Amino acid sequence: MAGYDEHIKQSLSNLSFLGDVNRSFSERYDWQVTIAFYTAVHLVNAHLAKTHNLHFRSHEDVKNAISPTNATSVCRIDETPYLAYDKLCNCSRRARYLICDNLAVRDTTAFFTNEKYFAKAMRNLDTVITYFANKHSIAFPITNIKCARLMNGEKLNYFKIVP
Repeated sequence: MAGYDEHIKQSLSNLSFLGDVNRSFSERYDWQVTIAFYTAVHLVNAHLAKTHNLHFRSHEDVKNAISPTNATSVCRIDETPYLAYDKLCNCSRRARYLICDNLAVRDTTAFFTNEKYFAKAMRNLDTVITYFANKHSIAFPITNIKCARLMNGEKLNYFKIVP
């Protein structure tokens, strides 16, 4: 199984790829949201590997391990980054399967990912990166992102919004 260093390396690679896709295919929101989620997945898995040498194969096992409400978990994280990770997971599920990101909705309509969901994903990814960068002293580059929904003077820690 991959360890801390490998997960950090993959997360950084995904982040770089996200910038490349955004620059070249800025309206492919589904792929950008999916890349954003897998960037976060590797950060969370790096945390699990570093803090308790834990390695999980399912997203649900990972979410359970980091859940701030799981009193028995030694890998709990704060509520804000956990909720950001969970929302990012749901946005990615929407992008990959065309289902509503609210899991309680059982509508058979196709739910496409648009710029609104990409902006939501970027806010949540920024929260996740900020948390783990501070927790594990990881240096992340600033990534340029084009997203009109983020242009209203919104400040993110690890993303520079460009026209």
